[in-house]
Amino acid sequence: MLTPSPLLHTQLRRAGVAYVVIILVGMSSEMMFRAAALSSSEMSQTVSALRASTLLDCVMIGADIYVALTFYAVFRAVDPQKALFAMVLRLTQGAVIAGSLMLQLCAIHAPDQAAWLMAAQADGYDLGLLFFALNTALMAQLLCHSGLLSPMTKRVLPPLLMASALIYGVNSTLALLGSNFAETLAPSYAIPLVSESFFALWLLLSRHNQAVEALR
Repeated sequence: MLTPSPLLHTQLRRAGVAYVVIILVGMSSEMMFRAAALSSSEMSQTVSALRASTLLDCVMIGADIYVALTFYAVFRAVDPQKALFAMVLRLTQGAVIAGSLMLQLCAIHAPDQAAWLMAAQADGYDLGLLFFALNTALMAQLLCHSGLLSPMTKRVLPPLLMASALIYGVNSTLALLGSNFAETLAPSYAIPLVSESFFALWLLLSRHNQAVEALR
């Protein structure tokens, strides 16, 4: 079991800050700027929106890398193999998303081709989410066995994360297969939004004073 330490608390709180950045920046990039780029009839506005979206995505990827490395540093004491796999899967997701940003850069330089380039980029995001689905499932298991969660939180957070993993995996697979059913299931992404927000708030606000193994 882990024992509380100032280092543990600081690591998790900083990861919580990074997690909030991921959520807010990622949603802003997608819902504000990419959506505006696709709906705009003015090429100059499309380009400006895509540039802003690209910068926000870079911030999101950087925060994701920080979270991946921090979670490995913390949870390797719970299960070294699962923690390593979780880190690799999260970093792989970041690499796939970063690669798909090249399509967005192409759209900036060829705004008249933005529609199909951004559609291809969306497939890149769905591909990245397949890796993130596996990461999320592993994180749910690591949290369950970490000793960090209070009894009430343990009954809520890990099941929410497992449900999110299922939604990410199913929805992304359907989207990559070109199934129209993926659009029907789009509202189910509200569950991952709730679970990820809950996770971020727990990292930020919990005192993490349950039994945990000292970080070395």
